[in-house]
Amino acid sequence: MARFLLVLKPLHPATRGKDQQSQRDLLARLDPVLLALKADVDHRTTAHLGALLREIGENQRMQLFADVQSKPEGLALELVLMSSESMGVGAPETRSAFEHLVQLSTEYLPDLELVFRSDQDGALPSPATK
Repeated sequence: MARFLLVLKPLHPATRGKDQQSQRDLLARLDPVLLALKADVDHRTTAHLGALLREIGENQRMQLFADVQSKPEGLALELVLMSSESMGVGAPETRSAFEHLVQLSTEYLPDLELVFRSDQDGALPSPATK
């Protein structure tokens, strides 16, 4: 199973609140990214969403999960892209979709800092990133 993780944090302290409205607002900022990915959101709460990426990947059904995590230093947005593609062969379709997700996140969320990506930083975020 392929699984890629991306962690983003707000650059501006004013957007780092931990209340439910701040969580909801941070998650809602993903909407242009979801639209660009043609994602079908099938589950959404204050701080979590799940979506299917139906038009990405020729043979793989891909799922995107987003969670707003409340950390001591503020909020973090964690995006997980998953498919049934084998990591043993490098998961090329999922990796390509992940690269597209990173590019869209950079484009549509410029005031969020990319602090971790599992394909470059390792399988799990370091304690400093968490």
